[in-house]
Order: sequence, then C-alpha cells, then structure tokens
Amino acid sequence: MDGIPASARDEANRENLQLLIGQLGVKHDDASREMLGGLKGIQEKLDKGGKLPMYLLGIGDEGNGRAIIAYGNPDTADNVSAYVPGLGTKLDAEFADGTVDRALQTARGAQNADPSSRTSSIVWLGYDAPQVTPSDLASGKSVMFTNDAEAGAPDYNAFMAGISATHEGGNPHVTAIGHSYGSLTVGLAAQEKGGIPGADDIILVGSPGTGADNAQDLNVGKGHVFVGAAENDIVTKLPNHAEASGMASGAVGGGSTGFVLGAGMAGPPGALIGGGAGAIVGGIAGYNAQDAQSDPGERWFGTDPASEDFGATRFVVKDGETVLEDHLKMSAHSNYFNPAKDQISADNIANIVVGNSDRITLETPR
Repeated sequence: MDGIPASARDEANRENLQLLIGQLGVKHDDASREMLGGLKGIQEKLDKGGKLPMYLLGIGDEGNGRAIIAYGNPDTADNVSAYVPGLGTKLDAEFADGTVDRALQTARGAQNADPSSRTSSIVWLGYDAPQVTPSDLASGKSVMFTNDAEAGAPDYNAFMAGISATHEGGNPHVTAIGHSYGSLTVGLAAQEKGGIPGADDIILVGSPGTGADNAQDLNVGKGHVFVGAAENDIVTKLPNHAEASGMASGAVGGGSTGFVLGAGMAGPPGALIGGGAGAIVGGIAGYNAQDAQSDPGERWFGTDPASEDFGATRFVVKDGETVLEDHLKMSAHSNYFNPAKDQISADNIANIVVGNSDRITLETPR
C-alpha cells in the first residue's frame, strides 16, 4: 500500500514474491510463464544484492504484472527519482533484465554526480503499458490511445504521495521520469490538480508527447521540465493524429495505424502486431515523411516536448543509429539511461536527479 514505509513494504513484498512464484509455477499458459520469468528475474537480483540496496516496494500479477523496485531507500534519500517505462513493458524476463537496470544505472549515475548525497532510484510499473498486440488494438488499448496512461496517472500520483508521506526528512529532491509512452503517463499525472506530489523536476525521454501544449502545464514550472530526444529516435517524431493518416502508405494496416505500430515499438521482441516487418517498413515510411507535416511541432500526443514551442529545457543525447543502420532494432529509443551506450544522456539525467541541473549539457530545441 502507498504510504507505508519502504522497509515494511519490502519485507511484505519479498514474501508475496515467493507466493506468486509458487502460484504461477503450476500454470502452463504463455502469460503465466512470461510473468514467472519476470518474477524469478527479480528474485535473482534480490538474492544477489549489491552495493546499492534494493527495495521491493510493489509486486503483483494484476493485468500484465506490477513491480515497483527501488535502488536505495526512498524514505531516507536526499534525492528520489521515479521512472515510468513505456510501450511493450510488462512483468517478464525483459523487465527484470533490462528495464530494472535503467533504475540502477540512474542510481549509480546520481552517486557519481553527487557522492555526498543519497539517492533512491525507482522503476514504477504500477500500470498496464500498451503492448501493441491484436487483442490490445481491438479493445482500444494500444500506443495509439491514451487509455493506459489515463488509468496509470492517478496511481502514479498516489504512489508519489506515499513516498512524500513516509520520507523521514520530509523534503527530498524528487524527479519524475517518463520514457516513451511512460512520458504520457507522467505528463497526464503532472496535469492533475496539484501536479505530481512532491515533484521538483520532470524528465521526459523518447517522448511522443505528454498531452500538454506547454511545459508550464506540468505544474513544476517550465524551467524544471527537461527533455531528451535522440535525433534518430523515431518515436519522438510521431506526427499528429490528423496528419498521420497519409504518411505511411504501404504500412501494414494502412495509414496512421501502420505508422504508429512500426514507429512506436520500444524495443522488446514481439512488440509488433501482425505483419511484423511490414509494420516497421510502414513506420520508416512515416518517419521519412514527417518533414512534410504542416506543423512539425505537433506530435501524436500534443506538442513535441523537444520543440521550442513546448518550452522545456532540452539536454544533449547521442543521435543513435537510424532504424535502417540498426537493422530495425530502434536502439536510439532505448539508450537514454545507459552510460555504455549514451554517456552524456545518462550524465544529464543523473545531474537533474541530484538537483544539479545547472551542470547539464544543453541542446537547442527543435
């Protein structure tokens, strides 16, 4: 439950993790096997330990799975960041092996950026991120729609309110981080009355939009909204709804559907709807055509966060490889947190998290 001290949550959820592993271990459907892989991966990390202590703040089998993991105790930290992942994320082996590591990378980066302060870096999978499967699309739950973000935003705010309530010092520096579709979830949370509880800064990376017209709408002050957008990250260049329909001729499903399915994949294998490579080809076609938009500052979910019109502070990240150079893997959309892939982006994120935004390297808005 939100508002319970981290040590108590961790103790209870470690026991719950064992129960869930036992329950799913006797099931044989694909969804259970996938989730079991994620649970076992988290258990392995907990058993292994490390220099930065882990806190299991939430675990569950609702929907596509729930997991909230912190590196460092958020109740005693000077800095707290809470990262919301996006498209394709669910409680599976990929989450345990890859997504969780982004929180660890941020924690390590923060430690290097300010060794004198304590940082807790959290990954928050407290909602169902869109999966881009035929069933999701048929039900209206996909990256093309705001349904999942609208459902997740209040829960994220409740979690953040709980973090503020249990903090022993009462006033940590708090950063909300949204990646990919997760930036829409964070954006909608920030636009709720009062904004994200306790948040001092907001970081948006790989964002297709936040649902806001201007950084000022996110309730932390436009000078406290930071954006990273790799030049070759096509998710940050999704066109607006009205203009997408004619930009991806030849894409599987046609028009905007083919474009979004191709361009919106966040990286995990199997995140494509029927047609596979054809959908990606459609996405590439849409990406090449985006320069033809009448208003290039508009994106799928509102004003481009990296644009001058949005008014956020854009920081430098590496361009990354183009989709074709990367053999359709879209790594430019996934490297923001990884110092081995994009040291300057990871350093900028870490400096913002520890309250040293004056040390980040700035990029000109689009």
